[in-house]
Amino acid sequence: MRWLKRIGCGALLLVLLAAGTALMVRYEGFQYLMAWTGGGYAHPLPAADAYPTVATGGGNPCASGPIKVITYNTFNGSALVENLVERYADGDLQGMPRWSERLAEIRERIAHYAPDLIGLQEMGWDHDIRDIVPEEDGYTLQSYHAGAFEYGDSALLYRTQRFEALDAGQLWLTPKPELPMSWGFQKQSMLRYVNWVVLRERGTGFTFLYANTHYDNNGPNKEASSKLYRERITALAAGMPVIATGDFNSNGTTDRYPRFTGADQRPPLLPNTWDTAGPEERYYWRDSPEPERIPAGDDTLAPANRIDHILAGGPCPVSVRGWTIDLRTLRDGRDISDHDLIAAEIRFGESEAAPDQSSANTTDLR
Repeated sequence: MRWLKRIGCGALLLVLLAAGTALMVRYEGFQYLMAWTGGGYAHPLPAADAYPTVATGGGNPCASGPIKVITYNTFNGSALVENLVERYADGDLQGMPRWSERLAEIRERIAHYAPDLIGLQEMGWDHDIRDIVPEEDGYTLQSYHAGAFEYGDSALLYRTQRFEALDAGQLWLTPKPELPMSWGFQKQSMLRYVNWVVLRERGTGFTFLYANTHYDNNGPNKEASSKLYRERITALAAGMPVIATGDFNSNGTTDRYPRFTGADQRPPLLPNTWDTAGPEERYYWRDSPEPERIPAGDDTLAPANRIDHILAGGPCPVSVRGWTIDLRTLRDGRDISDHDLIAAEIRFGESEAAPDQSSANTTDLR
């Protein structure tokens, strides 16, 4: 009978342990524990007037140099994901080539645009990101870290010599946006966040907020995330310049699109750079040696049919040139990603009001 008691006690302990673990997962106990034991809660976003631009040399405080921006969802950009799929899923990557077969050309593609700001989605660890944007290329990387844990799904990078960071953090797309790694609006869904940084342009003092995100791909999360994004990120454009990139999993025909672009205001708080650029500055790159102009009236590549967007707005005038969507495949004809890289050159203020801060960055986005 003694052995039966021991088995019963052991079984009870296992049940209690399983129940406790389930409760910790269900009610985000592990996330609270990490926050309380040193990981910390999310750093709060600044107020719209927290970083007024101070011009140097008598320049226009509302004017920047041209800022070249890209947004790119790389599709499972992780060596770890590749290894797990190889081991446990027979290498099935939904018909996509392995990450190790794509990263060299992804690196070349990003480098071609010589961007000042890079918004990436579906990346893994820092070393995965550095495989496509090497540190020696002169970019500062920002992604989420908690001890040894790294989560680069909404990683952003900025050109170090051109910008200095004044503030930075993450906003979690959940009912508890200050709790890192908290569950989304639909329980136990993918962890999603907005990665943000306040940057000051060296030489002019022009200051703006840059945000990159990746919405979860289910209805409840996308709807609620758009509402939160409107309240916390888009609203800042009422008082400070903002550039936003991301895979919003929302095209321009959805009800949530005007919500996160702030179209309830006139003019919209964060217009799409496609719209700001105008027909004469829209390009696509597919089969030709160089990008070609999108014919006026051809809206097949417009935001109404895309879920990846570059947005820019704020109290300063905004102009955009060279809005480009890169539709090229790998050289062997296979897909490079299930998303297309989008690039745009953004300038705040009058075009002649600020010096060109990108003299070492001469690639024409067109």
